[in-house]
Amino acid sequence: MKALSLLIKPASGHCNLRCKYCFYVDVVSSRDEKNYGMMSLETLEKLIKSAFAEVTQFCSIGFQGGEPTLAGLSFYRALIKFVKKYNQKGVKVAYSVQTNGLLLDDEWAGFLAENKFLVGLSIDAGKSVHDGMRIDTNGKGTHSKCLQAARLLEKHKVDFNILSVVSKGLAAHPDKAWQFYKQHGFRHIQFIPCLGALSEDQDNPHLPSAQIYGKFLCRIFDLWYKDLADNNYVSVRAFDNYVQMLAGFAPENCAMSGICNVYGLVEANGNVYPCDFYAVDEYLLGNIHTHTFEGMLTDEVANSFAAPSKEADSHCKDCEHFFICRGGCRRDREPAVNGKLSLNRFCKAYKVFFSYALPRMISIAKSVPRNRHTV
Repeated sequence: MKALSLLIKPASGHCNLRCKYCFYVDVVSSRDEKNYGMMSLETLEKLIKSAFAEVTQFCSIGFQGGEPTLAGLSFYRALIKFVKKYNQKGVKVAYSVQTNGLLLDDEWAGFLAENKFLVGLSIDAGKSVHDGMRIDTNGKGTHSKCLQAARLLEKHKVDFNILSVVSKGLAAHPDKAWQFYKQHGFRHIQFIPCLGALSEDQDNPHLPSAQIYGKFLCRIFDLWYKDLADNNYVSVRAFDNYVQMLAGFAPENCAMSGICNVYGLVEANGNVYPCDFYAVDEYLLGNIHTHTFEGMLTDEVANSFAAPSKEADSHCKDCEHFFICRGGCRRDREPAVNGKLSLNRFCKAYKVFFSYALPRMISIAKSVPRNRHTV
């Protein structure tokens, strides 16, 4: 295969935080085996050896958790050695890691810089919102420690983005959030909508309503647009993707394609699943110790996972914004009824947002050079 995208959970569900909205707690609670422990170096080597035996041009290797830094810096040093050993075809490699930053120090930051890791650092904007959601094992807020991690990454010139989960609290204060990012010089922001629960009989109490989320998107867009007009551009991943799409490019965010792209989510024991949001027994594709990546990512289970996303809800087909919305992420279209996904829980939010912002995004897209993917 020409390209392979891997998202690895070396610490499985282990984490040094107890975030109140954590989606992976919900995911693992539905599995027979809740936690697969720490990935061994033997499993890591097998993973890397198998990947580079199959891929020919590009391999994206990302790490997520739980908290992936719990695997230890020695684990990641071994990763680099294994890639150098098995990348005999000169495949281009991109590394990334999503972290809460609590374990980062100068040695960690130096390693990330040296090996050109893109870091996603989780900070939910201002202190009051962040500390209300992202608490440590003792129930204490972690905002100040996360900011220290950001300063450390800046010191070592590590390329990093700020990842903010849009909970009810964050969605209610877009101006304060934007002010926080600007105050601290954060210029690459990714907003991740709080996820609903997989189970039909419960839901995430921190999930914003569609009405509140729609207002949040509109206000953040106004603030983003004003800074763009003032030549003070701040990258917001969602807005960048929409402009890309309007300029004729494919979105790099799979949630915006409308159809699920099966990739290799690798748990600590080598189990492979089609998506981080669906690392559940029903969608187990196989294990790296017994299966090939190409076989797992194209087999019947993988196809059955992607199939429901290919059919848009009846309300979407006649919607004037479907060409840019495309129904949204499958995870926001749960539950499936008789094999058919539901209408996106944020449908009303996106209708309000696109009605409000689309003309300006179209105008921006017209100025995007054909060889560029961002504004």
